[in-house]
Amino acid sequence: MMPKPKKPLKDPNAKSPIQKFFGGKIPHYLAVFAFLFSSYNLFSFQLVKMRYNSLNEKRDVRMKELVEKRVNEYFSQQFPDTTGPVLKKFIKKVNGNGSNS
Repeated sequence: MMPKPKKPLKDPNAKSPIQKFFGGKIPHYLAVFAFLFSSYNLFSFQLVKMRYNSLNEKRDVRMKELVEKRVNEYFSQQFPDTTGPVLKKFIKKVNGNGSNS
């Protein structure tokens, strides 16, 4: 007869701990969680991007309005529409009241 082995024989169909882990439900849940997390990040990134673009557009509009206002102020100072009180210095006073008669 054959002597009894010191170690028990391995089952050839038995799974190793790594095979049990990767064949179980935990990796499936991890994959679902990773997919949902990445989808959420992608969606939230799109929202942030849209908000950032709208802020940039608002800033551009404000900058254009400010530049236009400053340019108009500069040109109105350089080339005024009316002469105002400057004209009074050059009118001759004949009778002391400004009339020519």
